[in-house]
Amino acid sequence: MNRYFYLLASALFFFACSSDSGTSSSENSGTTEYQHVSIDKEKHQIVVNRDTHSQEYCILHQGSFEWDEVSYDANQNSDVTTYEIHGDTLVVFFYGSTDDPHYYLGGSTDKIYGEWKNIGCYKSQDKVICPSKEESDFEEQYLELILTISENEFEEKFVHKPAFFKYDDYMNSEYLLNLYAVLKNDLAGISASISGSLFSPEQESYIKAIEKENDIEVLEQTKTTKKFKLGEKTYDVKLTDIERDSLDYKVAISVKSDDKECSYEERQVNVTKENCKDQTTEGLQNYDAERNFQYKLAIRGTIVNTKGLDDFEECIKEIAVAKEN
Repeated sequence: MNRYFYLLASALFFFACSSDSGTSSSENSGTTEYQHVSIDKEKHQIVVNRDTHSQEYCILHQGSFEWDEVSYDANQNSDVTTYEIHGDTLVVFFYGSTDDPHYYLGGSTDKIYGEWKNIGCYKSQDKVICPSKEESDFEEQYLELILTISENEFEEKFVHKPAFFKYDDYMNSEYLLNLYAVLKNDLAGISASISGSLFSPEQESYIKAIEKENDIEVLEQTKTTKKFKLGEKTYDVKLTDIERDSLDYKVAISVKSDDKECSYEERQVNVTKENCKDQTTEGLQNYDAERNFQYKLAIRGTIVNTKGLDDFEECIKEIAVAKEN
């Protein structure tokens, strides 16, 4: 997997899974009374059993939000994960999948219970590829991916560092990599929406490499604006109305070329019991009112609402450079 595509994919995964803005792994730890974890060291298996239980969510049903409980039946011996330990490295094959191993440091052969830190390695064409020390040191300024294993918990969670929330050089974020790809007609199916990638840790060195590789000439740049030439076209990117509080944010963005301007707004909200009833379905991502009208949608963590995204996507296609044959 090349670095360009990996950054885009990881950005989507990161914000889809993030629902905790804690700055230490201890804030992510805890026990779950209905969940029981057992380790079979001979078979190298982690088995998770769940009792009958209920959990609280912000429930969307027939267009209205309300905080309520969702009941779950017992789930015994069905979630079986395999693992290997090599020295101080734990390799986990979630649910027995050998195609996507996860690599961790932090425990020992005799003590699998505890907190293990994901070291960012992945498997590609039967080779294990790990980030360089420079990449690892850079990433750790902003976040950690922690796997907690205890008698009552088996879960991997992101832990955001303070630097993540302080970074505000949005024109050096992963969003620019995404936008460049869309304007160049490089990657089919990639969206021009923000989807959290605007608030990612800085990617200045990678962005400069992409700009050099694709003959993108930067004419002007601030933390919230960027003017550049791509092919025979000149583009102006501008962010306005930026509000950011932990994982909550609101932002408006415009991309202009010649006399055509594309714009839309996006906001992300961490849904809680207190603000559940305040949520609306207007621009709610991945929500189809007709399809979901008869079914409840349980929300925990962050949700994203947009205004004018469909028109923005179409507009961006119109101002993109002509695709090479």
